[in-house]
Amino acid sequence: MKNYFGKLDVLFPEQNIYNGQWSARNQILLFLVLTVGFYFVGLVFQPNGFTGFDWVNFFSKGVIPPFYPPWGKYVSLLGWPLMFGLSMAGIGVAIVKRAVHPISAVFAFITLPVFWTMFLGQLEGLIVVGLLALPWLTPFALLKPQISFFAFGARKSYIVAGIVWIIISILIWGFWPQKMLAIDGYYGGIRYVQDISIGWRGLIIALPLFWFSRGDIDMLMISGAFCTPHLIPYNMLPFIPAIARLKPRFAIITCLLSWLPFSANWLGPIGWWLGWLVVIWLWLALAYIRYKESPRQSLPNQS
Repeated sequence: MKNYFGKLDVLFPEQNIYNGQWSARNQILLFLVLTVGFYFVGLVFQPNGFTGFDWVNFFSKGVIPPFYPPWGKYVSLLGWPLMFGLSMAGIGVAIVKRAVHPISAVFAFITLPVFWTMFLGQLEGLIVVGLLALPWLTPFALLKPQISFFAFGARKSYIVAGIVWIIISILIWGFWPQKMLAIDGYYGGIRYVQDISIGWRGLIIALPLFWFSRGDIDMLMISGAFCTPHLIPYNMLPFIPAIARLKPRFAIITCLLSWLPFSANWLGPIGWWLGWLVVIWLWLALAYIRYKESPRQSLPNQS
């Protein structure tokens, strides 16, 4: 039996995606400092319905769309300043842990998914916090699982934690995944204009990408974007910190590509679909580092 499970190790190769200069102690300290700092920013800049629209109209009231996992309603207990502080701290630490150069870190931060998430008061920042502390913060990581779900394939311990939490949550709230998979019904059968997902048809692309992404939490999430049932560009935030793993010139290009969906203001709905360019580019850039530039799976040199 032991030999049988040992053969599964090919699915979970060790991949070094983090900058080893940051110890666990320093990461926790940085997270706490950023949380406190952005907490006070949240106290000063309160959402007013134009900014923080989703927070004001949904999460602050403990109300969530029916296709969200049911424990998302408890985010209201955090309050805006703490939610904002935790989200920004999570994004900051996730970027710093991966950064190969300060410029790469800066351009990972100033991307459209980061700004759009915080402008709306959405939950993706909290999801990043959950991903930082897998498997212990699995409920956070699965607050909106359409992208973060695929991160659990990086480690056997993550898979076990994910299965355990999903079973527990179904026992408490019923079979909530059915509602999430039926998201189109929430909009009366009309596709949301910002939704650029290609759904299960994307499995023909995602499956081979999963194989080449195994063990890499960022590449797995990017691969999952091709088959997730619902994808708005700000949903990409969980894998956006991976931009910091790229050399500065490539990080700058990726950052610029992330803003292309904003062109929908001039190009119309077709502009949203330009969001796929950052997905494709980022996966290819990470694959290049893994399979060509760094054959021994080390971080790329700074430039």
